[in-house]
Amino acid sequence: MKEIDVRFSNFEYDKNIHYFLFISELKAYGIGHFFKEALSKVLGISKEKIEFISVAPDVFEQYNYDNLIIINKCKDKRNKRKGHDEFISEISNSTYINSIIDTILANQDELFLYMFETSPYMTLDSKDRVTLVGPKSDIVTTLNNKISLYEIFCDIVPMANYSVAHSFEDLMQSSQKLMQRSGHPLFISLENSAAGANSIIANCLEDIQTKFDTNKNDTFLITEFIAHICDPTTLGVVINEDEIYVGGVADQRIHGTKFKGSTFPSKMSKDVQEEIIRQTRVVGKKMAQLGYRGIFGCDYIVTSKDEVFFIETNPRKQGTTMEFCCALKTQLPLGAPNLPEIEFYAVTESRRPPRMREPDFFKTDIYWSSYNYKIDHKLTTHSYLPQQRGEIEMFQSVAKNKINKEFMILEHIGQDFFVNEGSFLGRVIATGKSYKDVEDGIEMGRRMIDYTVKTYIEEDFTLDEKCYSCPYYATKK
Repeated sequence: MKEIDVRFSNFEYDKNIHYFLFISELKAYGIGHFFKEALSKVLGISKEKIEFISVAPDVFEQYNYDNLIIINKCKDKRNKRKGHDEFISEISNSTYINSIIDTILANQDELFLYMFETSPYMTLDSKDRVTLVGPKSDIVTTLNNKISLYEIFCDIVPMANYSVAHSFEDLMQSSQKLMQRSGHPLFISLENSAAGANSIIANCLEDIQTKFDTNKNDTFLITEFIAHICDPTTLGVVINEDEIYVGGVADQRIHGTKFKGSTFPSKMSKDVQEEIIRQTRVVGKKMAQLGYRGIFGCDYIVTSKDEVFFIETNPRKQGTTMEFCCALKTQLPLGAPNLPEIEFYAVTESRRPPRMREPDFFKTDIYWSSYNYKIDHKLTTHSYLPQQRGEIEMFQSVAKNKINKEFMILEHIGQDFFVNEGSFLGRVIATGKSYKDVEDGIEMGRRMIDYTVKTYIEEDFTLDEKCYSCPYYATKK
């Protein structure tokens, strides 16, 4: 008998299979396949004998996923994005999940937990013979705090000047003084703000009042907004204090402060990308000194003068992780460890795996781009899109020149759904041999999602939005 929190499950236990749990939203489901590949090598078990159980919160009309368990109390035909810590707490306290773990451990010596983001609310790894493969939650909590992040990194990499306000009243007074003195917009954020959800670029005090009026006693980070032409991001692995693996540089698609996707390879010059990679290693080594081990990402901005400023580190598998894994599979030699395998060795042994190789940062057989269709207003869907699979195969087909370009629409929630603001309606992934290939794929996929929305409010799909969307972006051919 499933408990009330279990909205969906198609998992059936097979005592002949070695299992691990992958805990994440379904946007990262494919990363489980890469960890499965890593475990097969590490444990010496054939991939056919290893499977992962995906535990996710996503409310869809239908699910084309294997071994899936959805933990969510949300009513039928309603979709609202669940808070990460709330989701992890529900999993930890789920009698259904705990019973599955007990069943697995009756026939398996050890059960690995793999997570998109470590959380202090995860307690399943306190069970005997359950091992979490990922960074320690206390370090993740520290690095997710915007103020702590500036205090830790501002002396070792270039960052914007910052100040801290300990109340809304303090925020308004400090912001007024800064605006009068500099004449520039301000970037303002709560201490915790994933993907820009709790931050704004404020051009006037009214912007701050509108966004944060209800946050009377919160603490705020204030920095001067630096005009820039691009928002690059990197992805890598903190192995130890001497070794930081970097998987590449992509350009983020940012609307205001909201992350909407990325494009690879970066359009920035070789010199700029080399500086971004250098700063990523510096940040990674500092994280290692704090005890961090595992996959991480770094976000930057680049000015028109090619100045690089570090914005933040993402102590988790950020939104580009699946696409980086797919691209690296086409770039690296056969048998080279993937990102989850590097993370496994980093977390469990604080060392690099055998045959580890970084890619050639300035040579690639494939371009890719992603677009997150995340809504800012409530709406209703009137139709659905097929539940597509095979993102890994799509990347390989383009890299091997079987096809020139392709796009996929993933995680569309379904038909006749009421969708709350802040939720994903779907994602578009495009691959090809040029920036035009992937931009065309993103545009087509986005418009196909548009057609499924009943109460859609038309927004122009501008060139800025296609090309990284930063208002200061200067397109480089």
